[in-house]
Amino acid sequence: MRGKKVEVPYTELQLKGIFKSFDKDGDGYLSRKELRNAFSSLGSSAPRWRAFRALWHADSNKDGRISEAELENLVTYALKHGYTIK
Repeated sequence: MRGKKVEVPYTELQLKGIFKSFDKDGDGYLSRKELRNAFSSLGSSAPRWRAFRALWHADSNKDGRISEAELENLVTYALKHGYTIK
């Protein structure tokens, strides 16, 4: 067992906190760039693509950004992709 890495998935609460921390301009929305940076920090091998797909799935009003009301959709999307704590 020694030396074996155990990957622990992020919880919903952890992902919410991570995504909120990437709202760098503090406007209460996550832009595509902020999403790309968030997915990069989560270890995505294609953060630009993941941000595009996250917007497609989570941006219910199609304004090109994720609001606080849409954050739950974003977290649900991220949970499906199995990001783990490294």
